[in-house]
Amino acid sequence: MWRLQKCCCFLGLRKGCILIAILDFFTNVLVLNFAETKFIGHIEQAVAICHCIGCLFLLGGALIKSTVLLMFFLITSLTNYIILSVYCVTILIWHQKYAKLTATLSTVYVCFGVYFWIVVYSFLIQIRTPPVGHEV
Repeated sequence: MWRLQKCCCFLGLRKGCILIAILDFFTNVLVLNFAETKFIGHIEQAVAICHCIGCLFLLGGALIKSTVLLMFFLITSLTNYIILSVYCVTILIWHQKYAKLTATLSTVYVCFGVYFWIVVYSFLIQIRTPPVGHEV
């Protein structure tokens, strides 16, 4: 698995995780407000709510360096991206209003999300692995 040393080439992983938690939280709040009212939209809203909680756990996990909280974020974000991808395919098949715009924005979000996931995973590994030269 890829491991990063920095977020966006200049931020430490811990600060990157804090920034990711804030950005991802507000992005999911937007999803909550703009999702459709049909059944598939309700599923995406439910997943977005769970992922908002995951973002709060990421914030806490980054602040106190908790692997359990970071792992919860990794699970909710993976679930969020899978459900969001299914949602996009569904609205494209059903030719919903603004389907192409929604699918494009969602694809960009998922691409950023994969990078965010790798940053958080790298921070998780950094916390789990003691620094070289130190006895535990």
